[in-house]
This record gives sequence, structure tokens and C-alpha cells, in this order.
Amino acid sequence: MSETLAFVMDPMVGINVHSDTSFAFMLAGAKRGCRILHVRPVDLDLQEGQLMLRGTYIEVAKKQGDHYQELEQARILAKDCKAIFIRTDPPFDEAYLTATWLLSFAEREGARVINSPRGIRSANEKLYALEFPELCPETIITSSKKQALEFLARNQSGRAIAKPLDGFGGFGVLRLEEGDSNCKAIVDLLTGEEKEPILIQQYLPEGVDGDKRLLFVDGKIKGGVRRIPQADDHRGNVHVGGLVEACEIDESDRHIEKVVGDRLRADGLYFVGIDVIGGKLIEINVTSPTLVQELRDLGGPDLATEVIDSLF
Repeated sequence: MSETLAFVMDPMVGINVHSDTSFAFMLAGAKRGCRILHVRPVDLDLQEGQLMLRGTYIEVAKKQGDHYQELEQARILAKDCKAIFIRTDPPFDEAYLTATWLLSFAEREGARVINSPRGIRSANEKLYALEFPELCPETIITSSKKQALEFLARNQSGRAIAKPLDGFGGFGVLRLEEGDSNCKAIVDLLTGEEKEPILIQQYLPEGVDGDKRLLFVDGKIKGGVRRIPQADDHRGNVHVGGLVEACEIDESDRHIEKVVGDRLRADGLYFVGIDVIGGKLIEINVTSPTLVQELRDLGGPDLATEVIDSLF
């Protein structure tokens, strides 16, 4: 019988077949001869210490609007899968956390889970990078408006980037500028009037040329793309209209790899996207990193196939 690859993720309906990384993994798995099981995050059953997956076996094809066909419903032991991919989009909320706890039961039974639910829980995408402070720009985590404004005043440029700790896809990423009448209001908005901590980071002027997304597999850089913001936006996220172009992997990227690679492996974070601006580490994305198809289309390696092949 063919091996099963399970994907715990959002509905198939809205997928863009030309850019979605989860779909690229599915296509590569199907090409390898695997059966593809789509599982909603709520369809995880724990019974007598064993995790069961309730899902739908699907057939996938790179045809937008006709990209999948449901074959049959199934309820299988998680440990019987060749691998389970956690590909639910952020935010990392209570439902997401519950799914990772349940999937940890499968991992303890020997199931291969990418990324490790234990690792995902330990790696808030904004805070995890700060465990390597020597690689990061100057940063403060605070809910205090006073501390936020003092941090802004200390920076030579009088500018900083503020973002919520649970944001994703560029949502809530705002630029602070000393003397701007909106500055205090932005801090109030992001902190919920000093009720929630936020991240405030030194503004890096290299950000006008975009950031670099480094894609890691098993602790090693396998490729990277540069995300370029539009002229009327400071965010380079593709989700909000940023463009992508090929980029070189330079010495500062290799230094980041050397510092963080072993830690990623130790935490079971097999497929990771690291964001870099001006040689500085900004974020470590572990929940559902993207840009695999863009990397391939720009002449880089086919990481979807590489990741699937590595399972066998």
C-alpha cells in the first residue's frame, strides 16, 4: 500500500496552486506515489493515548480552480503516516496550540511531524529570533508607551518598526517616527492601551530594498529570495503585494546558519523560513513557511521535492 502523507491545514478551496507551499509539498508527495490526506486542525482524536486523524484522501493537480478531488474519507492512526505536516496558517491561537499538543502524542509514538509540535510551541516567530541577540537589531518587547517612546528617542534615526507578537503576513507591522503625531496612537493601538506587549525594533534603512527570506531544511540554508516592497508600502510580504527576486547567499547569511542551525535541528524545526534585513536576523518562521514555489521559479532548487524525498 502507498505511504500516506497527512497535511493538517486550512481548507483546500482557496489555495493558489502557483504559490502555495503546502500544495507544492502535496504535488511532490503525489509524484513520489504517496497518498495525500487532508486533515482539518479540529479533526484530531485522542483515544487511549493514540492520536487518530480524521481526514479526506485527495488527488491533486496544478490546475487553479480544479486543483483537488476528494477520493474518500478516512480515520487512521497518526503513527501510520509516513509524515504529518503541520501547515495551518497563523495566528498561533488557542486552537493552534491544542492541535500541537495533540500532535505531540503522535510524535511520541514515533510519527514524523514537520515541524515538531514541541518545536513550534517553543518558537514564537517574533521572540525566537531574540534568543540569538548578537544576530538581531536592537529590540525591545514592552507594553509600556513610555518605554516604547524612550526606545524610539534613543535610536539615532528617530525611527523604529513596531509589530504585534502574534501577527503574520505583514499584519500590524507599522513604522514609528519621532515627532509624528500618530506615534503615540500607534503604540496605544498595538498594545491595546498598554495591555499587550509588542515588539519594537531598530529601523534598518536597508529595508527599503526589501528583506531576504532564507529557506532552511534540517538546519541548512537551501536557498533564498528577496522580497521587495511596493513604493507606497514599507512591508515586503508577498501577502500584501511585495515582489520577489533571486538573491545570493552571502557571508552574513552563512554566519546566521552557523549560529542557529544546530538549535533548529535540536528543536525539531526541519523546514524554516528566516527573514533577514541588512545582515540582521528579524524573524524565524516555523509555523507554515512559504516561498518554495517562488524560489524554484526564480531558478533555485525544488525544495518541495527535496523535503519529500528526504522522508524516504
